[in-house]
Amino acid sequence: MTDPQVPLGHEEREQSAHATTSSQSLRPAASSSAGGAPRMSEEQLLAYTSADPFAQTSSKPWEYEATSPYLRKVAIIWIILVMAAHLFMGFTVGLSFTGATVTTIDKFAFPGVGVVISILSWLALTRPRLRANSDGVEIRNILGTRFYPWQVIYGLSFPEGSRMARIELPDFEYVPVWALQSGDKQNVITKVRSFRDLEARYMPQDD
Repeated sequence: MTDPQVPLGHEEREQSAHATTSSQSLRPAASSSAGGAPRMSEEQLLAYTSADPFAQTSSKPWEYEATSPYLRKVAIIWIILVMAAHLFMGFTVGLSFTGATVTTIDKFAFPGVGVVISILSWLALTRPRLRANSDGVEIRNILGTRFYPWQVIYGLSFPEGSRMARIELPDFEYVPVWALQSGDKQNVITKVRSFRDLEARYMPQDD
């Protein structure tokens, strides 16, 4: 039996200090989990940013979804201009003599190129979408799709003079949200308010 008056040895003091530190580090985690999802620590944030950006998503139903009617109108106007220009070039390519032989295939090549450009433009400009649920936010822009959990989100902002909204991230970083365009006017105001209702419900509050 150990005499209580005898001081602890070096190894025993280290084990006791380690146990005390471990128990103290667990207390804040337990209390924060009781009040909702806490912010990610620096280690967790580093692990998240270095992970595959397309690996994380949510299997829960989406509570919010937004697209941009303004971008759809832009796509339609752009396609009309592209097709008009290429049809005109296809019609006039054989009217003036340039010394080169112009075949029927050449005349249809210009409209064909216009069709390809129009399809790609439509797919690109109608692709942006913003979705959210209790797990986080999925942002799909013209290029790429990424899911962000609420723990790394610091809110949705719409800077004055900006054409689109953006999601604020740690270290003063952000990601643009093409689905929320200033060109949508009153419609985008309603969508921003609906998104901020989800922010108030799911986004962790800073201490």
